[in-house]
Amino acid sequence: MKASTSVALTFAALTALGGCAYKGGDIGDPLHRKFHWFSFIGGEDIAATCAADTPDRARLVYNAVWGQQTRIYEWDSLRRSLRIRVVGGGNLTALSLSDPLAPWRAEETKATLDQAGLNALNAALDAAGGFGPAAIGLELPSHAYYWTAATCRGGKFTFTGWLYPSDRFEAARFPAALFALDPDRQSVISPAPIPFDPIRNFDQKRGATGEFTLKVGVKGLGR
Repeated sequence: MKASTSVALTFAALTALGGCAYKGGDIGDPLHRKFHWFSFIGGEDIAATCAADTPDRARLVYNAVWGQQTRIYEWDSLRRSLRIRVVGGGNLTALSLSDPLAPWRAEETKATLDQAGLNALNAALDAAGGFGPAAIGLELPSHAYYWTAATCRGGKFTFTGWLYPSDRFEAARFPAALFALDPDRQSVISPAPIPFDPIRNFDQKRGATGEFTLKVGVKGLGR
C-alpha cells in the first residue's frame, strides 16, 4: 500500500465523528473536529449562552458532500467581520513529517462586514427561515449538499437546515450573499446531482462508508 494511501485511510479511521460538547477551540484542527463536530455544527455553545442581553450570533455551514468540501461562516452583532473556514478533501501534497494532519486542516480567512452587509446577511437568512421556525424532521445526509444554521437572535436560539435539491434550498438567498463576501469564492463547489458510484454502493452495503445523517430536532440538532 502506498504511504499516502495509508495516511489517508488512517485519518479516515481517526475522524469517525465524536459527540463531545464544543466549548471553543479551533474546529479547523482535524483532531478537535473529530471530537466536537456534531456539537459545533449544532451550535450547542451558541445555545448555552444565548440570552436577551447577549450579542446575536450566526454559524452557517455549507456541506458540499462530506469529505469533499465544508465551508463554515460565522458572524455576530459586535464584530464587523465574517469568519470563514474551509475544509477540503485532504491535499496530500501538504503532508509533512512535522505536521501529518496538515492536509485536513481548515484554511481560514476573514472578510469585512459593515453594518449594511450585516443587515443584508441577516435579512437574507431571515427570509429563508434561518431564525425559525426550524425545519423539524429534516434529514441531512453527509453524502449530500446542504446548509445548516445555528443562530442566536434576540435571545432566541434556532437550529435549522436546507437540503439540496429542494424548493427551500433554491429559494434561499443567503448563500449568494455569503459567497459574494468570500475571498475564495472561486473554490466553492456548487450543488449538483451526485453520480452513482459503484464502489460507494458496495461499501454502503457493507456498512463501511463512515457516512452519517444529521436531523433537525425540536431543540436543535438530532442524529
